[in-house]
Amino acid sequence: MKPIIFETYHGLDSIPWIGLGEFPTPIQKLEKLGEVEGFKNLYVKRDDKSSPIYGGNKVRKLEWVLADAKATGRKTLIAVGGSGSNQVLATTIYGRNMGFRVVGFVFDQPNAEYVRRNLLLDHHYGTELHYAPNLPVELLMFGLTYAWEGLRGEKPYYVPGGASSPIGNMGYVNAAFEIRNQVEQGEMPEPDYVLAAAGSLGTASGLQLGFKLAGMQTRVAAVRVSMPWYITTSKFASMIGNINTFMRKADPSVPEVKPRSEELIMLEDYLGKCYAAFTPECVSTIKKAKELEGLILDPTYTSKTLLGGLDWLKKRGEKDKVILFMDTYNSVDLTPQIEGADYHTLPRSFYRYFEKPTQEEELAQ
Repeated sequence: MKPIIFETYHGLDSIPWIGLGEFPTPIQKLEKLGEVEGFKNLYVKRDDKSSPIYGGNKVRKLEWVLADAKATGRKTLIAVGGSGSNQVLATTIYGRNMGFRVVGFVFDQPNAEYVRRNLLLDHHYGTELHYAPNLPVELLMFGLTYAWEGLRGEKPYYVPGGASSPIGNMGYVNAAFEIRNQVEQGEMPEPDYVLAAAGSLGTASGLQLGFKLAGMQTRVAAVRVSMPWYITTSKFASMIGNINTFMRKADPSVPEVKPRSEELIMLEDYLGKCYAAFTPECVSTIKKAKELEGLILDPTYTSKTLLGGLDWLKKRGEKDKVILFMDTYNSVDLTPQIEGADYHTLPRSFYRYFEKPTQEEELAQ
């Protein structure tokens, strides 16, 4: 199924795109969780089910990113993220299926069971992994590799954190139009607020621009789950502007949108001590969502988003509003792929994640 947005802005179909996911993803009312939390109109958009191969929000973005890489004749993808990056893994799974070589640069982060799992899956699916002690070193390593590959005559394709480039973020502009269609079909009332993780801001920015273009009054409440210096309201505004500019180059009939930082919602109090650090509240939210609704949330993005969004609304006295939570985590279980895998097959710099305790193990003590 081609992107719905092509039906409104025909000129956008000149932008490369390839189908990877199964859309529209379902919208489900969270009756039990809503009752416990005091919300009568709480819904979830199940982007965790965006593909039976590997779900989550990266699928929508990679439909555009990988198509662009193929259209420009690239053979190597360079992806960046934390050591437990879902982005690097998703890029590898879909990129390798399309014949790309995938190089992943990942920076150190707090240890967790999903970090171990994703590292083993990266290796299983064929990522060429490189470790960096922090983000600045990661970016330096990426720059040197990009330049070296260029000197060898092959210009790699850079897939930024979260696949959040203007073309990648088109996936969530289109998702906003998908939500509008589902509202019109009676699957839910028009949401007052959409709760979205702000890890790279691509999902939140694409949605907010999409709602504006779709003629909806819905506002995105972006919950900061990444570094405070990296995730700001000014970046939120500029990213929306960059997507809009990109779209208008392909189709001048796309209205110009100039958001102001003060118009956007950024919730800043739910990160914890650092990126990917567990909090007692997010652990409790994971347990509650699974027990009441069967949702599988993660400790870095989606649990903090649901927790933070609902807490913010309670403090504002807006429990009567229509709320849509974006479940952007992959719910496809890939652990059978790495059953019996030996971490010693990874580069030595990654052994630390298997030889030091995880946050889950520390909390259990």
